[in-house]
Amino acid sequence: MRKIFQLLALLGAFLTPVYAQFTFTSLQFPGGDLTRTFGINNRKEIVGSYRVVPPRHAMLIAKGQYIPLATSSILGTNFSEARGNNNRGQVVGTYLVDQGNQHGFLLGSGVVTAIDFPGATATEASGINDSGAIVGWFFDAAGAVHGFILRAGVFTEIHFPGAADTQPIGINSRGDISGSWDTNINTQGHGFVVTKAGQFINIDAPGAAPDSTSVTGINDLGQIVGSYTDASGVGHGFLATGGDFKTVDFPAADFTICWGINNAG
Repeated sequence: MRKIFQLLALLGAFLTPVYAQFTFTSLQFPGGDLTRTFGINNRKEIVGSYRVVPPRHAMLIAKGQYIPLATSSILGTNFSEARGNNNRGQVVGTYLVDQGNQHGFLLGSGVVTAIDFPGATATEASGINDSGAIVGWFFDAAGAVHGFILRAGVFTEIHFPGAADTQPIGINSRGDISGSWDTNINTQGHGFVVTKAGQFINIDAPGAAPDSTSVTGINDLGQIVGSYTDASGVGHGFLATGGDFKTVDFPAADFTICWGINNAG
């Protein structure tokens, strides 16, 4: 928990580019025209989606191999996207049925299980830790976004205090959760971390335009990643770690979003 409280000290730190600190590698599904990546576990397995012909489908990248997920299931026949994975090989994400209805899913041992918050008009599962706790969000009939955590088949709502929308995205092995919240459904809003003990911490990236920060990933060391928009309207990724709060911009890209981070950084 001490690592999480240290995040508060990072908020006033200076944002600096990190071209020199990192090696960037472009990832592209073979033969595809769109590749998206979101989650990464400690085995360096990455999940996301690819498109060869519409719609796009959930995939795994492991040991350099691009692997479509559960191709004989609804993930292979309909739009699907993998959003998070744990070290046990479980994957969560979202899929759409023909009518456009959105559902979350859990994929484990080759079995796809739908995740639907009771009474929701749409559900998305976005993060899972090694204990099998799943976080995500759902839409109500009015179009507002509410967060949830699913443990042992039991849903519990997550609401950032005073928020109109709450969108949990990542969860680490301790149960600390990262995400976004806003006071107006038409804005991106602010980032947050909520500790396992239930303390909510607001996060706005230094130098970010108002209502433009999102925290998407958190690892067991308390490092967080996300994105923000600057005053010129340009989108940047960021990494907060060890007292530094730094921008992450893919070279020559128009915008960058950081989604996931494992314990190796």
